[in-house]
Amino acid sequence: MNRRFLLAASGATLALTVALPAAADWRAEYDSLTVGIPPIENAEEGQLRYGPLAEYLSETLGVPVTLRMASAYSGIIQAMDAGEADMAMFGAAAYASAHDVLDGDLQPLGHAVSRTGDRGYHAVIIVPADSEAQSLEGLEGTTLAFADPNSASGYLVPNFYLAEMGLGKDHFASTGFAGSHDNGILAVVRGTYDAAATWHYTEDNGAVQRMTDRGEIEEGAVRVIWESPLIPSDAWSVRASMPDDLKDDLLEALTTFHEADPERFDVVSSGGSWTEIVPVGHDAFEDSIAMRDAMLKERGN
Repeated sequence: MNRRFLLAASGATLALTVALPAAADWRAEYDSLTVGIPPIENAEEGQLRYGPLAEYLSETLGVPVTLRMASAYSGIIQAMDAGEADMAMFGAAAYASAHDVLDGDLQPLGHAVSRTGDRGYHAVIIVPADSEAQSLEGLEGTTLAFADPNSASGYLVPNFYLAEMGLGKDHFASTGFAGSHDNGILAVVRGTYDAAATWHYTEDNGAVQRMTDRGEIEEGAVRVIWESPLIPSDAWSVRASMPDDLKDDLLEALTTFHEADPERFDVVSSGGSWTEIVPVGHDAFEDSIAMRDAMLKERGN
């Protein structure tokens, strides 16, 4: 092979290389992203808390990121199903429901580690500080507020364990849904309900303490009479069928958030409730899916 042919072949190879298109980037399909936020807090508090996450993701990913606030957990599930949310924060019960609604096309990316080092939280039942009830058995004939049908701590988990203890609906004068954790806590403080299901990491780090810190209820207004086993932390989840490079970039942004932008992370973690976000897989939510399946079977669904 002579030198002229080698040069010609080299030039042809170079031209071929230059002509090849670059690998497609997810931004060609997604010129913006929407993040779904469930009603853990009221809409105003939710916007204040998670707005910095949208700002951080916009700057990190290079596309506009907006929040979609829901008044009910089902709203976030419906938004994911309709393609109106690209990523959402799902508690264990909402994840189980969404996994069903989306026919398995759901993938958790990351979830929070609490400042106590746990990758989860607890469902709790609270009563007014001056209530005579000291246990779930002591709530016989009283009223109980759940948060939302798709809340793990606010319904699925406490309902499951109440049934395990033989304390069904007949144990209470009535049960109902407050619509959110904040509403349930306020209902107990105001005397609308005798007890409510909500959540905490520890007694000084949870829904009640956050409302106390915001001045919405008085310190010591309620107390905990029951605590569940650990529930996996809410998962930032996407459709499993999303482009892999988008999922990779979202996971990278989430897991480096605490180091890349500690000031915003502090706001999103509600003043240090979280220390970081770590990867999580579907297996973390299999128990919650089993609880939901058992509940639906009991209802005959």
